[in-house]
Amino acid sequence: MKQYQHKGWKVMTMFLAMCLAVAGATALSACSSNDDPYFTVTENDDPRILNTDLSDKTLDRKTKLNIEIKVTPIQYTTVTWLLNDVLIAEGTVIDQTLPVGDHVLKIVATTTKGKTTSRTIHVKVTPAEGDPELASDPKSRWLTIGTTKTIDCINTTSVTRVIIGETEASNVSFANDKLTFTVPDMPEGEYMVTIVNANGESFGCGLFTVSNDTYPDPGVKETVLWEGSVDINWGDANVKITPEEMANVPVGATIRLEYEMIDAEYHAMRITTPWWGDTSADDLVNQFDITADTPNPFEFTYTEACKALVDERDGMLIVGFGYKVTKVVAVEGVAPAETSLWEGGVDINWGDANVKITPEEMANVPVGATVCLYFDIIDAEYHAMRITTPWWGDTPADDLVNQFDVTADTPNPFEFTYTEACKTLVDERDGMLIVGFGYKLKQVTFKE
Repeated sequence: MKQYQHKGWKVMTMFLAMCLAVAGATALSACSSNDDPYFTVTENDDPRILNTDLSDKTLDRKTKLNIEIKVTPIQYTTVTWLLNDVLIAEGTVIDQTLPVGDHVLKIVATTTKGKTTSRTIHVKVTPAEGDPELASDPKSRWLTIGTTKTIDCINTTSVTRVIIGETEASNVSFANDKLTFTVPDMPEGEYMVTIVNANGESFGCGLFTVSNDTYPDPGVKETVLWEGSVDINWGDANVKITPEEMANVPVGATIRLEYEMIDAEYHAMRITTPWWGDTSADDLVNQFDITADTPNPFEFTYTEACKALVDERDGMLIVGFGYKVTKVVAVEGVAPAETSLWEGGVDINWGDANVKITPEEMANVPVGATVCLYFDIIDAEYHAMRITTPWWGDTPADDLVNQFDVTADTPNPFEFTYTEACKTLVDERDGMLIVGFGYKLKQVTFKE
């Protein structure tokens, strides 16, 4: 009997050992499952970012961006955060505010062996309520190096410093909601602009373009008439542009001469025709001395009289002494195309007759566009125009353009800039409403 009991215990012991072995293997298998994000544990493995919810973000300036990154192999991987290619944080968690603007946030995971992977999201940061804002139209946000720039600014009473990227602008002044400064000499590119007020508070104002070129205004057409390098020396060296080359230059265009001063005993410019001589009868621009105060480029208007001389007397000739001509350009304004928002004929009479344009109809009007109102003054005891929203009342808080008297001197069409503040009112307060008294509204358009 004891023999059987001994054998029984031996079998049970072996059975328990087998169960423990199976359980251990199962547990080990569970710990080393490929489904476990922390399975990879060697520094030779490729890094992985495990988050599946990294979507684009929109937040205001006072709201912190809070994201936690999960990576593997966690023991051998560091995480860095780059905002527009600039390092702003390290570690698996970011919890900080960002400057105003449209940003590219790159999250980079790097192992101790130098292997990397990354994820990229876009982050739009809007001004917080009451924050200073600079005009957002493309022309306002184009900074030509070395020039004086003036930009409309709201929600501030002082600006003492302007910082473009990491470079500080000079000659900063602020008055009447306009910020003025000199654009510094710096590499061309896209830069965040930060303004600092008298209290030392800093506010990001979004991205600006810094360039050596002037703003390529879509409403301006430039035609190069001549380009090269000629040291002007009266009859020995000059620049001629033929009537055929001038044929497409319209009356009213601006002729622009780009030049450089050269070492000479004197400096004089004369813009004339190949018939030139002692008389000024052939001159488009009479001879004058060039000094350090002479505008460069030098510009003049191509009048009807200029065109008659060019056509009759074999073209335009640029002569003089002591300067180098490098470029001659014809510049003409091109009226931007207008898009109609409303058309009809309504005698505006406050609440009894007005014109409403809905937010949906205003959706295609970009910030920075010019809104144009075409009207006729009609017989009435007075004439007033107000451009507001359907929420309008005694307060001007809903006005895109405050009420003003309409007179014979009021520009027709009346134009105003569709600012960010205007768009906010239109979107939030049920559209744009044109009210007043004593005029007939005929058309509302916008042009970019």
